[in-house]
Amino acid sequence: MSRTHVLHQATHGYREGPPGHRQPLTRCLALLSVLSLVMFSAGRAQAASVYYVDQASPNASPTGPGTASRPYLTISDALNAHPDAGVTVVVKPGVYRERVLVPASGEGSRPVVIRAQGAVTLDGADDLANSALWANSVGDVWVASSVNWEPLQVFADGVRLQPSTQPAAQVEPGRFRYVVGSGLAVNVGGGNPASHAVAVGRRAHGFLILNKQHVVIDGFTITRTESKGVEVMGSSRVIVKNNVVNLSAAGGIAAENSSYVQVYGNTVSDNNHHGILFRLGVTNSIIDVNESFANAHVGEPWATGIYLSGSPNNVVEGNRLHHNQDSGCEVQTGSNDNIVRQNVSWSNGDHGFAQLFATGTKLLNNVAWGNHTEGFSVEGNATGTKIYNCISLNRALAPESYCVYVDSSSTAGFDADYNIYWNVADQPPIKFGPTAYPNVAAFQTATGIGLNSFGADPRFVDATNGDFHLRSDSPAIDAATSAVPGWAETDAEGRFRSDDPGVPNSGAGPLGFADRGAYEYQSAVLGVGGRLSGPALSLSNAYPNPSRRSVAFMLELPAAGDVSWTVFDVLGREVWSEQGVRPGGRSELRWPLTSRAGARVPNGVYLVRVNRGDQSASMRFVVMQ
Repeated sequence: MSRTHVLHQATHGYREGPPGHRQPLTRCLALLSVLSLVMFSAGRAQAASVYYVDQASPNASPTGPGTASRPYLTISDALNAHPDAGVTVVVKPGVYRERVLVPASGEGSRPVVIRAQGAVTLDGADDLANSALWANSVGDVWVASSVNWEPLQVFADGVRLQPSTQPAAQVEPGRFRYVVGSGLAVNVGGGNPASHAVAVGRRAHGFLILNKQHVVIDGFTITRTESKGVEVMGSSRVIVKNNVVNLSAAGGIAAENSSYVQVYGNTVSDNNHHGILFRLGVTNSIIDVNESFANAHVGEPWATGIYLSGSPNNVVEGNRLHHNQDSGCEVQTGSNDNIVRQNVSWSNGDHGFAQLFATGTKLLNNVAWGNHTEGFSVEGNATGTKIYNCISLNRALAPESYCVYVDSSSTAGFDADYNIYWNVADQPPIKFGPTAYPNVAAFQTATGIGLNSFGADPRFVDATNGDFHLRSDSPAIDAATSAVPGWAETDAEGRFRSDDPGVPNSGAGPLGFADRGAYEYQSAVLGVGGRLSGPALSLSNAYPNPSRRSVAFMLELPAAGDVSWTVFDVLGREVWSEQGVRPGGRSELRWPLTSRAGARVPNGVYLVRVNRGDQSASMRFVVMQ
C-alpha cells in the first residue's frame, strides 16, 4: 500500500526452539538419532488408514469403501465417512467441484492427510460452457436462468469479467450482472458465452479448516473460489503445502487465529486480494518457500504477495514475491517480533518489504529489486526494526523513493548493517527520518549506523528474469554477518554456507564467509567446510541436515557415468532409489523426502548410498518435520 494506507502483519518461530532460533545441528542430530527407532516403531504401530477418491472411476460411489478399485466419488465423501485421526485421503486426477470442510482433527504423529495424486483441481466455479444454458437477451447480452445464486466472479476464456451496475439488458462487453429471479446476464463481446468457456463462481473455498489440529493439505490446484482458496481458522498444527492456488475472489491461502501453521512450497497467483495472509492472531507459524505473484485487487490497490496483520512471532522465509499489485511482503499492525529472511521481492507495485505499525521485525538476507517505491520501508512507529545482510536495488520508478526508507516515527531502535544498497538512477539510496542521504557513506557518517554496509552493484546472475543468485564477481560473497539473532545456517535453497577460496572473508560472527542476500554462492567448497576433489566418486555432506523439505548432496565424478543412488531407513530398508547417467564434474542429487508411492517419509535417521561401477560413497542424515 502507499504510505497513506494502513497496512498488515507477520509471524513465526521454528518448532525446534523459540521464535527465530534453531538448535545447534549437533544437538538435533544427537536427539533425533536417539528418538528415531521410537518414531519408526510408533509409525508402524499406528499406520495410517488410506482411502481413495477417484471420480473418473466407473466404480466410484459416495459410500466407498474407498479402496483403489472402489473409491469414493468426492473428497468430502471420504472425509465424512472416516472422521478419524491417522486417515490419509488420496485423490486421483480430475476436476472436483466441491468445497471441502475438514470434519476431524488428527493427533500427534497421526495427522489427517489429504493428498493429490497427480493433477487434481478443486474448482470453485460451475462450468456453463453449454450453449443450451444460455438465451440471447438483447444484442450481445445473454442470460443463464439456471444461475440462481449471486456470483462474485464470472470467467470467460479464463479471464475474470467485471461486474456491471447497468440494467441486465445493457450489460457492457466484458461484464456481468446477476438479477434475482432472472439469472445471470453476461456480455462476452459477441456470441454465446458457452463458446468462451464461461465458468461462474459458486463455492467459497477449496479447503476450509475450522477449529482443527494436525491436518495436511498437499498437492492440489485450487482455483476460482468465491472467497479464499484455503482458509485455516482457529486451528493448530496445520500444513498447507505444494498447492497451486489462483483466481480466488479473496486471498489465496489464509490463516486466522491459529498457531503452528506452515504454508510451504505453494504457488499462489492472480487472487483478488493478498496471495498469502496471516491475520487476527496467528503465532508460531511459518510461510516458507512459496512463490506469490500477480495478486491484484479490483478497485483500491492493496493486494500483496504476503501480508501479516495482528500476528506476532512468526517466520517468513525463502519466498519469491513478484509483480504483485502492492508490496511483496507487508508486516503490519500488531505483527511484532517477526523474522523475515532469505526472501526475494521484485517488480512489485509498491515496496519490496514494508513494515508499518509493527515493532521488532528482523529482516535478514532478503533481496529487494526494482520495486516501484522502496526496497525496504519502515513506517508508522515500526520501531526496533533490524535489517542485516540484505540487498536492495532501487530503479527509482517513483519519485523520492529509496533503497531504504525509515520515517521519523520509526527511527528508535533501528539498526541496519552488512547490507548492499544500489540506486541505479543515481538518487539518494537512504532516507532516515527527515534526511535523504546522497550516498551510503554520508548516512554512516551522520548516524553511525551500518558501518559495514556499502553501495555497489550486487551483480546478480539475471535479475530481470528473476534469478538472484550471485555472480562469481559479486561483492556480496563472503561478506555477511552470522552474529545476528535469527540468522540461518543454510540459505533459501537449503544449502550450507561455503567459503569461496578466491574471495577474502569480510563478514563477521562464527562464519565470516557467509554471503549477503538470499542465495549462497556455490564455489568449489561444499558441505560443512569440505571440498569435493579427487579422481574418484565424491559425495558432499547432506544439506540441509536435519532436512524438513528436501535433502540434497553434491556429487562429483571424474567423467560422465551411470550412477545409482538409494536411500535406506534406520532399519536398512530401501525407501527410494534412482538411476541414470550423471555428467562429469559436479551435479546435485536431491530427494524430496518421499517414498516411491509419493508419501512423506517419517522423521528419523536415513542413509544415502551412491554407486558407480565399483566405487561408492554413503552419508547419514536426519529427516525432521
